[in-house]
Amino acid sequence: MTLVGALDDTDIVAGSGSRSERDDLKDRDLVEAVLRELSEAADKWETLVAQAETITYSVDLGDVRVVANSDGKLVELALHPGAMTGYAHAELADRLNLAIAALRDEAEAENRARYGGELH
Repeated sequence: MTLVGALDDTDIVAGSGSRSERDDLKDRDLVEAVLRELSEAADKWETLVAQAETITYSVDLGDVRVVANSDGKLVELALHPGAMTGYAHAELADRLNLAIAALRDEAEAENRARYGGELH
């Protein structure tokens, strides 16, 4: 086999698979727009989370005061001095359960008003 001549035709021809600068700019603009939207969405979520962290629910039964945050964390539990000695163990447990149930009812009512759904 004899090699007659070799040609090196490897120049890039516009439109034959190469990307133009205009396409690159369009892609960059699209990426920047998506990143901007994601950043705005993250900012909105941060605002919602910050607002949710300030929400508390409280119930005061006179002898039992209970405060919980929107995550359900018990923030405050205060008992009247007579509650510890005036109730038997089961009675005190019933009072605490009553207060916590009232907190849940309050949280559910606000959730329905704010978001239109039940708590899970």
